[in-house]
Amino acid sequence: IRSGQAELALAGGISIHGQRNLGYTYQEDSILSRDGNCRAFDENSSGTIFTEGGGVVVLKSLEQAEKDGDYIYSVIKGVALNNDGANKMSFSAPSSIGQQEVIKRAVIDADIDINNIEFVEAHGTGTPIGDPIELNSLERAYQSLDIADDKKVSIGSLKTNVGHLTAAAGVAGL
Repeated sequence: IRSGQAELALAGGISIHGQRNLGYTYQEDSILSRDGNCRAFDENSSGTIFTEGGGVVVLKSLEQAEKDGDYIYSVIKGVALNNDGANKMSFSAPSSIGQQEVIKRAVIDADIDINNIEFVEAHGTGTPIGDPIELNSLERAYQSLDIADDKKVSIGSLKTNVGHLTAAAGVAGL
């Protein structure tokens, strides 16, 4: 949209397992929660749970949305993407360096002062490995962008309420 290649885009995801009553088996040191609850950024968290759901958003320029009289739920000011595969210690553990870089690039792309951000909707799977890495990545990225020493930023994750929607997790968090 920004480059002019499209006036409108649909973005979304869906996760449907399709099989009912499969049961739930906890395994020590796996990604799944011990008690069947996802508690992102909670000291009592033991993992995530996988659920079903989906979502779709309509994306268009703010100018076009206003011209069309659309109800505007949100404005995406900046975007960034990367692949941290080469810097990961395992498939299920994120790379702190990769996360720091993509956070910084998104903030720079948005051309906003990091001190104006009040809330971050994080990935927050509730895993003992992933959540601390994500918090560390946010902290380091924000520090590198000159966040004020006394600045407080709230953090949350939809997964605590609905679980991990796998392919639909991104659009649900949005």
